[in-house]
Amino acid sequence: MSKTKTNAAPTAAKPAAQASHADRLLRQGWASIAVWMSVGLLLEGLLGYKIPAYLNDPQRRELFRLGHTHGTLLGILLVVAALVLERGAEIPKAARTALRIGAVLMPAGFFVGGIWHSESDPGLAIWLVPPGALLVIYSAVAFTLAHFKKPTPKD
Repeated sequence: MSKTKTNAAPTAAKPAAQASHADRLLRQGWASIAVWMSVGLLLEGLLGYKIPAYLNDPQRRELFRLGHTHGTLLGILLVVAALVLERGAEIPKAARTALRIGAVLMPAGFFVGGIWHSESDPGLAIWLVPPGALLVIYSAVAFTLAHFKKPTPKD
């Protein structure tokens, strides 16, 4: 009887840990969507009220739009990743962490790069974008490989 209890404990802990990881991804995903959609609304307001600091700077407009778009889409990707975890896929911790960090670095790099920039080049924060992109790509590959490793139910 004690063997049954010890064998049952690890299987019960594993889904709880996956749920915890999924919850973190869901929280970050929905927060990201809320923040970056709000930024999009702010950008529409700046355009609608014809704010010169925004309207007269095409590079700033482009970088802000890239930040808003990438932030929103990566937020959606975080929510999808959480759903994948909830379905039982075993995703390595490194891939989950890479996705969470990359989903912050990419849009932040675009947005902050548009705040302070020279006349022809984005600001130094644009250097956050390539590592963020690499982290997101790594996690996408890891999620894909984990999906192929997932055992299929037998009929």
